[in-house]
Amino acid sequence: MNLGDSGDVHSLEADQVVSAIERACESDLRTALRLVARYSAYWWSNGLQDEAAAAAERVLSMLCRTVPVGLDEEYLLAVIHGAASAEQEQVELAQQIVLTTTGPFRYSITVLLWSLVFGPFEPADVVEDVLNRNEAGDAWTRAAVELCRGYPGLTAAAPDDAAQSLRTALGRFRMLDDPWGLFLVLTALRQVVDDPLDVTTEALELAEQLGLVEQTALLLCERADLYRSQGKLEDAHADYNRALSIGEDADLLETVAAARIGLARAARHSGNLPTARTHLSAVLTLPNLEDAHFEALHELGVLNASEASA
Repeated sequence: MNLGDSGDVHSLEADQVVSAIERACESDLRTALRLVARYSAYWWSNGLQDEAAAAAERVLSMLCRTVPVGLDEEYLLAVIHGAASAEQEQVELAQQIVLTTTGPFRYSITVLLWSLVFGPFEPADVVEDVLNRNEAGDAWTRAAVELCRGYPGLTAAAPDDAAQSLRTALGRFRMLDDPWGLFLVLTALRQVVDDPLDVTTEALELAEQLGLVEQTALLLCERADLYRSQGKLEDAHADYNRALSIGEDADLLETVAAARIGLARAARHSGNLPTARTHLSAVLTLPNLEDAHFEALHELGVLNASEASA
């Protein structure tokens, strides 16, 4: 992947990045901003968006609303990473950078991250313009552009055209042997194919390979749902249990809730109503999960109706 012009920033080991940015913030904000841009792909492809956000927020707090000369795209990437806490004026500056850029971005990762973070809130014609400007980039950028063209909700592409763009992106990322790109395409493609089991399984394998813990657990739940809908209750039970174990180990309460609700449904379909009730009761003890509580209560209603009619 072409990471763009990093100026005189030297290569760093991954575990040195944050400390290097901290030091640069005290003495050389231009270098700090370059580092944030340079390590964008590393952070996102390893599921380290929180780390990227923390680094970007630190730099943006020092820069405030000043865009260093010649570092427009680097500033844009920092705002993308720190979007959740960026000032409104910083977001507006980033949007202006996108609108006034006439050619392709210098960093391959920019078109993808901008599309995923800000694209859903932009008019479809703006997204199309950004994609068109970058479709002649390097091989990775061209693959990313096709991914964005097919990503649900980003463009005005017809469903068949969107699906074809995703398949094109899948082929390009396979040729590049890029597991993260493949993972992104597969997670989008599973939403548009008629039978998503094989696509979900491949996405799951890639999530495990990439060490994406939360995504692995969520995909296990999704595959378990598919197994359950096909009547493969043992396979569903195995996937839900794995997701539950991951969720508990990583303290992912939403994942724990989803896995337990899935286990409850699998148990109900197997006729094991006491086990189903145990899982649902456990969900209701989890704090600050209103949606999960609502779903668990609904499932308890179904369970009670099953017992009453037995």
